[in-house]
Amino acid sequence: MRVQLEELLQKLGVNYILSPYETMPWVHYDEEKGITCSAEIRMGPTAEDVEAEIQLLRDEDAEDEDEEGEGSSVGSMEIPDPDEQKSEGANVVPPGGRKQVLWMRADAAVGNQWGPKQLRVNDKNYVNEFHGWEGKGCDLFRATIESLQMGEIPDFDDLIDENMQDDSLYGGGRRGRIGRKSPNIKPGQLLGMKK
Repeated sequence: MRVQLEELLQKLGVNYILSPYETMPWVHYDEEKGITCSAEIRMGPTAEDVEAEIQLLRDEDAEDEDEEGEGSSVGSMEIPDPDEQKSEGANVVPPGGRKQVLWMRADAAVGNQWGPKQLRVNDKNYVNEFHGWEGKGCDLFRATIESLQMGEIPDFDDLIDENMQDDSLYGGGRRGRIGRKSPNIKPGQLLGMKK
């Protein structure tokens, strides 16, 4: 994906060109869950690169939903298994912790054409994973800020499944019947009658 800077920023939800050091933030706080979701676009100090980032921050006094009513013991410190943490959903954040959901870096390639060079979603590198990874990263970021503007924290597991998949013909993705000719059906064949 190689586009003008203005078009790249529009794909990320900003309708003007950012100045050096300028940021464009979106934030929503869910009081019930004690989670803050923030999305931000930053222009670099020399206006030669742009970063986009999505983070989840959880209050220190937030309780786990499955521990409510059971009374959690404060004295026991259990170290979580790293393999178990990676299998948890994208919205799972430990109390007082933070999770980086998306990080993207874009810069000018040839001439004035810009495009993403790095993309990590849930600590997975998506660079050259499939055709169109740059646009799909922009779509994921844009879907997130649309949810934040509506006053809700999105379900990132669903958004990632929806946006970060290879849907090309040879990538094993979704294939539809768009553009195919409809079959000719005779009315007698519908009812199972033979003439």
